Amino acid sequence: MEQIIKKHFFLGMLLMISTITYAQSYNTELNTLGQYVQRMYMNEPFEGAKVISDVDKCYLVCLVAESATANEYATQRKAEVKAMRYANEYLNGTQISSNTIVYTKETSDGYSYEEIEDFIESRAMGYVQTMQVISTFTTDAGKKVFVYCKELPMPEKAKTKKGRKRK
Repeated sequence: MEQIIKKHFFLGMLLMISTITYAQSYNTELNTLGQYVQRMYMNEPFEGAKVISDVDKCYLVCLVAESATANEYATQRKAEVKAMRYANEYLNGTQISSNTIVYTKETSDGYSYEEIEDFIESRAMGYVQTMQVISTFTTDAGKKVFVYCKELPMPEKAKTKKGRKRK
């Protein structure tokens, strides 16, 4: 009886270990892309969306740099929302309007000064979903940088050039 229990236990453990090992695999292309974007950022810091294309793949990459806070979940959520906004504005465009109001006021001493109010409104139509975090790293200034990625379809020009045959 003990032999049967040991065999079942061993079989169960073997099955559990193989499932855990498979679940921890990662995409080497996205890992390499994350390292490439990190080197780009360290060379010249930027935020926003960029398209990075390879021989047979095209990616929309969004970078967000956030100051570290005590609430890690809130920082991650804020970065995720910003990345989706960057992607939406890049893919669908945005309409920006701005109004500036200048007030001239006078103090009791007789001096005048100006107060300027700027109202900037940005509108974008559309929705971007399913962006994947491919890398996070911390800069020397203490900011945490999140790198999000979404695979895009290859442009038609690239497909036709790749598929042409020489005569």
